[in-house]
Amino acid sequence: MSSPVMKNNPESYRIFVSGMAYDEGKSGVSDYINNIVKALSINHQVDMIMLESDVCRFPVSSPNLKIIPVSDKLKNAVINMLWHLFILPGKYNLKSYDFIFLPAANRRLLASFPIPSIVTFHDLSQFHIPAKYDAFRMFYIKIVIPFFVKKADKILAISKNTKEDLIKFYKMSPESIEVNYNGYDSQRYQPAPASVLKPLGISKKYFLYIARIEHPGKNHLRLIKAYEDLPVDLKNRYDLVLPGKNWSGSEIVLEYLKNSPDKERIHLPGFVDSEVLPALYQQCSLYIFPSLYEGFGIPLIEAMASGVPVVCSNTSSLPEIGGEAIALFDPYSELSIRETIWRVISSEIMQKAMIANGFKQVKQFSWKKHADKIIQSYQEIVSRAQKRD
Repeated sequence: MSSPVMKNNPESYRIFVSGMAYDEGKSGVSDYINNIVKALSINHQVDMIMLESDVCRFPVSSPNLKIIPVSDKLKNAVINMLWHLFILPGKYNLKSYDFIFLPAANRRLLASFPIPSIVTFHDLSQFHIPAKYDAFRMFYIKIVIPFFVKKADKILAISKNTKEDLIKFYKMSPESIEVNYNGYDSQRYQPAPASVLKPLGISKKYFLYIARIEHPGKNHLRLIKAYEDLPVDLKNRYDLVLPGKNWSGSEIVLEYLKNSPDKERIHLPGFVDSEVLPALYQQCSLYIFPSLYEGFGIPLIEAMASGVPVVCSNTSSLPEIGGEAIALFDPYSELSIRETIWRVISSEIMQKAMIANGFKQVKQFSWKKHADKIIQSYQEIVSRAQKRD
């Protein structure tokens, strides 16, 4: 890689971004790509590659943003990974850009970097949740990624927990990884009309958990069983709403629900458009986050920003991100989940304190801060190169 050159106008750079892990716009990674590309394109020229079928799904527009379509022949995950590793480094005249930014380095990497590179690493959940992926993907995650990620100039982890996992499982040095917390869109979570929820068939007060229906990782089954064990009078007042696209293992959750005694109280509306999310958060009585592992957990801060009390797993990054604003439970224990729900929903004083602490906690998270750290990282790369020269 040739030495980068500090420009006369350090406030504006040309950035090449890969959006090849966009998941049809229906995952946490796609939400991250939406927000960080939006933030970066305010002051910088961003050119982003995406599968042709994803271009129409991408919600961000800016005069500083150019989307470069890539053939849907690369839609197959294995082909996509290999193309990204070995073909992408030689395409698109990359040397005309200031740096490459990979928003999902735990999903897509390059075998070589012809220009300065900055990558975001979200999580290593595969090491914590057995059988999360098939044998090929586990090989890719455990063998291929740790070999190539070390070639990147700057590695950003979205939480201290993710940084610790990179050190533990990939044997990386602490100095090579910097924490860069995710943000949330504060403008998006302004008061929203409850009327937008009518098409979802929600007519009562409800508890909420937004996640793709993925078993066992997202832990819907234990949450449903914990809800079933709540007192009847409580279930008569509060339904359980579980929006999210069907994913790996969803058939296990759906089959269980067919025979649940509370199936009329438990709603699975499927994937919900972003326009509906603010109202979904704001109208819920309690946000429950039982996931077994999260690199960050953006819904947690979105719920806090919406003025909702949050109960969640005591694992991975969630205690770190929630701080003093949340009540924790053991996600492997249905009893612990149930008791924590009951304890919080039964105490108005506790709920008010959690909501107040939540508004304080979310102030430390913003996409502007996240984008600024990416730009600062590039400037540090340039500075180090100039000192070597």
